[in-house]
Amino acid sequence: MPYRNGTYIAFDGQSTANPTESDLRYLGLLRSWNKNRNYVLNYYDSHLKTYKVLDTSLKKTLEARLMERMRNSKNMLIILSEDTNYDRGMLNFEIEKAVDVYELPLIVAYTGCDYLLEPVQYLYKRAKKWYHR
Repeated sequence: MPYRNGTYIAFDGQSTANPTESDLRYLGLLRSWNKNRNYVLNYYDSHLKTYKVLDTSLKKTLEARLMERMRNSKNMLIILSEDTNYDRGMLNFEIEKAVDVYELPLIVAYTGCDYLLEPVQYLYKRAKKWYHR
């Protein structure tokens, strides 16, 4: 049985390898905070626990690696921004597997929001866009 101590971070890569043009920039920000002793943020990054996936990797290889990372995770942090595309990429796959297969607790971070006035309505509108059953 794997040791589940990691935090799996899910985001929309917006089909680009340039981190400044996608939500990948937030992963970099979290990692820099995690390394910096001036911030009180400490987590084990599940993405660093397995082999890297190249941009040229097959979808099947990518899915297998993502599932391996989720298997070693205790929770999932989902980063959503105004740029997040709810109908493309691996984000839907990641959320579905985290909930249905690994039963991971989900933590959702909305970039650009200081607070939510009506979180239930906000969540419902967002969830309808990317979770179809």
